[in-house]
Amino acid sequence: MMKKGIKKSILTSCLLMSVVSTHTWASESLVEMTDTELSAIQGQALLSLGFTAPNTANPLQNYGYYKLGLEAKMELNANIRALQLGCGGRNGPDGCDIDMENVSLSGPPDGKLADGTPTWSKGRANTSAVLTNPFVEFAIKNPNSASTREIAGFRLSAEEILGYLTAGTRNDIDGNGLSTGGGINTFSGFIKVGETPVNAFTQDAMFGTTPEDIIYAKIRALGLDRVAFTNSNKMTSGSGSYENPAGANGSENLYHYNGNPIWGINVPRQEVQFNFPETIVTGSRMKQLNLVVKDVPIPTIAIGADNGGIAMTLDQSILGLVDEATFFMGAKGTTGAGCAAVINKTNCSYITNLKANVQVKQNFNLIHNLPISSGGYLALQNTALQWPGVDAADIAQPGWWLSFKDPLDFGALNPTTGIPMQDVLPQIATFITDYLSNNRIDLSLGEAFGALFGTPIYKGIGDVRLADDARAVMVLENLLLDGHQKPVANCFGGLKFC
Repeated sequence: MMKKGIKKSILTSCLLMSVVSTHTWASESLVEMTDTELSAIQGQALLSLGFTAPNTANPLQNYGYYKLGLEAKMELNANIRALQLGCGGRNGPDGCDIDMENVSLSGPPDGKLADGTPTWSKGRANTSAVLTNPFVEFAIKNPNSASTREIAGFRLSAEEILGYLTAGTRNDIDGNGLSTGGGINTFSGFIKVGETPVNAFTQDAMFGTTPEDIIYAKIRALGLDRVAFTNSNKMTSGSGSYENPAGANGSENLYHYNGNPIWGINVPRQEVQFNFPETIVTGSRMKQLNLVVKDVPIPTIAIGADNGGIAMTLDQSILGLVDEATFFMGAKGTTGAGCAAVINKTNCSYITNLKANVQVKQNFNLIHNLPISSGGYLALQNTALQWPGVDAADIAQPGWWLSFKDPLDFGALNPTTGIPMQDVLPQIATFITDYLSNNRIDLSLGEAFGALFGTPIYKGIGDVRLADDARAVMVLENLLLDGHQKPVANCFGGLKFC
């Protein structure tokens, strides 16, 4: 007990001596300055205060903005298991304004793998986001009236932010179009997506077998004009007039799937490459990214005899002998690959000048990586307003609001699964019918007589050039993206999240 008392006495004495010596040094070293002398001194304060007067001409900016800033650089590395803001409340009882799982903030990557996965040479957990001059700002309604002034909102921000924000732990997709590793469930705010290359591809599809794919064509055989159309009933299993393709004339040349002949013309996989223009995405409690890109060119679709055949029926028989035939859109022996490699408009068929308006419907939950290279803010307001210095289209809505100042660079959007073509094929059928209504198919004497005896018709129809204003609608919905959107753990060791 005595030793403890002695230690306390010594400590107290040291503290008193320190205070006395500091006071003595301050008294001897500090010099009082006048206001004039102080005004001539230049320096930088740790804290700064600012005020932006109301813009009475714009009701969204008719507030006094009071800003308290820290003149410094702040480094931050953080993981948040669940970030949920504005749940319930004025925006409705169901859901949150911002709902993000497994959120990580770090410094930006300094490399990437061949598939686009970001890399950090020192490890992500050893890096930090840099916030230059962070500040808090209040929006005050009626700032000049002591009796009616009120706080309309506040925001947390910085003059510049350099970092890497991710949400989720896995780049995958389940049967509901969601990632099993979490991510952005709902988002309220403003994002400007920078111009982004998209490298997608379509799925193989069978064409011409359904009522939606029906094609009408004018033909002339033996001097007789007829109209031929696809007979979907003959090609649909279960219908009364279905014909098994294995027993059809020319079945050996029909397209084969798993070794068996099937009806239809195979439209092979097509590479679809385009750039998303810079696009603004803004709204409250958004769950899906909805974008439209117009006039996306689709590569020429080359068709040979090996792409398969379709059953056609004539509106009137030829010489009372035949009113149907199996039709191949290529001369016998031609292949789709060969027609694509060497243009042959005499013996092959080409669907050209096809353009699509591409609709992108991607759950936010499948977008994991948000690189940040400029300012941004997180705000809460009770009314729609516009904070100073933001984009003209960035109007913060009531509730919590997360905004990014400059365009975000997603790197690339490369779906790993093909785009379904089922919705596009009926539109192509309509375009082909429009073309063939003005461009008759003439059968040679040999082709016409062959058809009389049940021989399939092998006929390339050349360049089926679609009208310049013809647009198919193609939908990219909840497609798994490549490594550019693969989240990397912000942890030491092998932990997915910490």
